[in-house]
Amino acid sequence: MATLYRSIWASDDPDAVDAADRAVVAWAEGIALRHHRPLPSGSARTRASDQYRYVLRRDAHDDPGDTKIEKAVRLVFVESHRDGSRWTTTVRAWSGGSCTGEGAKAWTWIDVDADSRDLTEPLFAKPPGFIADLLTTTAAALGGVSLLPRTVRYHGEDGAEDLAGLLTLADRDVPVVVFGGLEPDAEERAAQVFDAAVQRTTRDVAGLATVAVVDTDGLDTLDGALGDGFGVHPGAMRVYLPALDPAGDATTRHLEIRAERFKDRPALAGRIAVNQLAPTSGMRRAPDSWDRAAERLDDQTPGGMVEKVARESARVTDLETELVGERRTAEEVIEEFGDLQHEVTDLRDQLAAAAAELARLRGERSEEGLEGIDLAPSHARDCSDAAALARKHLSTYLDFPTEAGVDLELLDRQAAGPAWGEQSWRALRALAFYSRARSRDGYDGDFFQWCWNSRHPMAWPANPRKLAMRESKTVMERWPESRTFPVDGEDAMVQSHIKISSAGMAPRIYFTWVERTRTVHVAYFGRHLRNTRT
Repeated sequence: MATLYRSIWASDDPDAVDAADRAVVAWAEGIALRHHRPLPSGSARTRASDQYRYVLRRDAHDDPGDTKIEKAVRLVFVESHRDGSRWTTTVRAWSGGSCTGEGAKAWTWIDVDADSRDLTEPLFAKPPGFIADLLTTTAAALGGVSLLPRTVRYHGEDGAEDLAGLLTLADRDVPVVVFGGLEPDAEERAAQVFDAAVQRTTRDVAGLATVAVVDTDGLDTLDGALGDGFGVHPGAMRVYLPALDPAGDATTRHLEIRAERFKDRPALAGRIAVNQLAPTSGMRRAPDSWDRAAERLDDQTPGGMVEKVARESARVTDLETELVGERRTAEEVIEEFGDLQHEVTDLRDQLAAAAAELARLRGERSEEGLEGIDLAPSHARDCSDAAALARKHLSTYLDFPTEAGVDLELLDRQAAGPAWGEQSWRALRALAFYSRARSRDGYDGDFFQWCWNSRHPMAWPANPRKLAMRESKTVMERWPESRTFPVDGEDAMVQSHIKISSAGMAPRIYFTWVERTRTVHVAYFGRHLRNTRT
């Protein structure tokens, strides 16, 4: 099991232990309830849902007469997923005389651990859902630096001097992620991406670091105060780790990420920051007072209970892993059938290309009068390339907003990335040809009917394993918000989607026909959205 996330902070709030207790219990109960596996009510030390899918264990110590550890709580929430992965969130909070001797009234320590049997599916560090509220409620700080769940903005030369003073504190133990502000005359789209990157990063690094923005009036002052090469450029992001040494090498420890890296993918900024911060956070050591708190909590634990819960949870995970394996065997057969359909489609594509070349040689066709959709290349390197080609060549019939492409770089890095890119490009071209059939040629059926009946060489395989025009009732009841996207200026529920593959995080393309613009609108292109099997 790997520790993906660790946050430890001090608090001057004497009620921090109770606040952590309430927040974690409510969060765990909410997760189990949303997945229709509610935890039993009551105050039992261990509460487990059906089939041990969700388990919450709570150990508590409360003794006003204890001069060392007055209060302590340890909560362990285990989530066993259908894909065989298991996530364990452990929250420890304690207060008392031992904490006072360390300069705090209370301490909070949060770990998120995970393991998986599928090594092709990456596990990403992310803060628990309750973290932002808890940081605020407990006035979290570490080494005298506030651990804020919101963005701090520094203005002008004075603000830059204040930020430089924070970054160069000798005992600073909290990393600081700094964004360089944009010029006042920056394009509206660039400003929107920048704001989204700041917001996403602030959420993703909550508990790990503080996020700051310094405006353009203060950038030169910051660079001068820190030393040449240690500043941040407009629109860029820099992660300042503890122990900033102006005499050192800025490029090896305090990395700057230029704005071009995430200009079309604001969520990537947060992912990059987390990837830099999470490994070192997992090595952070708890204060010495925890040893005393752990002794009090261990005295509350009945013998063998922890081991029993662990065994039962592991058994459930093993059985679900076996079930996943059987499902994949069945899916491989269906996938092979789909591959054969694609081979037929490829042959049709080659036949159409050969016919077009023959016609050109005969002088029956020329490129005059052809549209971008007809002249588009046949191949894409990966999913990012497929999206870029679609916006360049298919825009007449395909509305594909930049924000509809989600985590495409992540998909590109997978072993199947090139294959997914090829199939995604074919799917996007199929949507464009269907859109042209409706808007130009008067076709009035849906995409499935067009693929089934048109015999067009670019038609997508019309079978349930490759194309769905609606989601299941269960999916729409449980996760309607994940199928709601901006469409033609307003939020709309989009259910029709193309299935690129059934493997792992293989991408999906959600689309809908917009009557006002007479085009197909791509609402989402990214990794598999959550459903009853993921």
